Amino acid sequence: MRVREFKNLFLCVSIFFVCFLSFVQAELPVEVFYFKPSDVEAPTQDELDSIHDVMVAVQDFFASEMDRHGFGPKTFAFNPDIEVIEGKEELNEYRRGITSHRKIQRESDLIQWGLENQVYVVFLGGASHLVHGALGLSQALCAVHPDQLIYCNNMVLVSAEMKELILPGTAHEIGHAFGLGHTHQRFIGNRDNVMSSAPFGFFLGVVRTLEEFALSLDDATVLNEGDRLSVQEKSEVSGIDADVDNDGDVDLDDVKIVKSGTQNSTPYDTDINNDGVTDENDLVIVRLKAIEAIIAASPHKRKVKFTTWGALKKR
Repeated sequence: MRVREFKNLFLCVSIFFVCFLSFVQAELPVEVFYFKPSDVEAPTQDELDSIHDVMVAVQDFFASEMDRHGFGPKTFAFNPDIEVIEGKEELNEYRRGITSHRKIQRESDLIQWGLENQVYVVFLGGASHLVHGALGLSQALCAVHPDQLIYCNNMVLVSAEMKELILPGTAHEIGHAFGLGHTHQRFIGNRDNVMSSAPFGFFLGVVRTLEEFALSLDDATVLNEGDRLSVQEKSEVSGIDADVDNDGDVDLDDVKIVKSGTQNSTPYDTDINNDGVTDENDLVIVRLKAIEAIIAASPHKRKVKFTTWGALKKR
């Protein structure tokens, strides 16, 4: 192979991986952590899986509500590798209100101040509430005053043990991170407004599901006009068979077939989501499944990873 041909090949491969990495990053904008105070036991894998399920439910809630308002099933994507961060102090030191996020942020190099529009969702282990009975909080991590900026990093803190309200509470705080404010509109039809400023009602031991909540049209419009939500950022497509050519793998060949199926007839079943038509949604799903297959075949970090304050810089 001549030098020029090698350079051209290297450039093409480099461009592919830059584009690939950019796509993966766009699909995983929200980082999820479990923060373990020093007097709280380490979470089990079942507990971490439960947090993952909470994030999936909130993800689906935004997709459903955005679609209900006519904007398409737009939602966020999140990194399913939930890190466990070990805190230096006891639980009460981390639920004192507005200063809690600062203390947690200082104890982890994984949570950064900045202007990357990054969202960190932190489940506080052992906590059933924060200060004054609050379930969670959402705080900007800006370099300067947030009113002077369009984008800031944001940290959402959720009480991990408030099981009855963890679903609407997480959706509520993530809504703040995406730019939504409180509203005095308590109900939307026969459902609660998830961004209501009024406390959510609950009965001990009864988990409130997100089917009982809704987003207002005004809030959905704000989200649609922003760049946080996208149909292409839906990360959960588990259980869907995207092996279109039935060769045992979901790969770029399947992506090409589905892309062709959006414009032409093919001998393959390209209706991935079984909604009666091959369209952009099917293409998004097969792309996601192909990327998931590539990532799964590559070395990757364990889902449960304990880190201690200051230790990350040594790795």
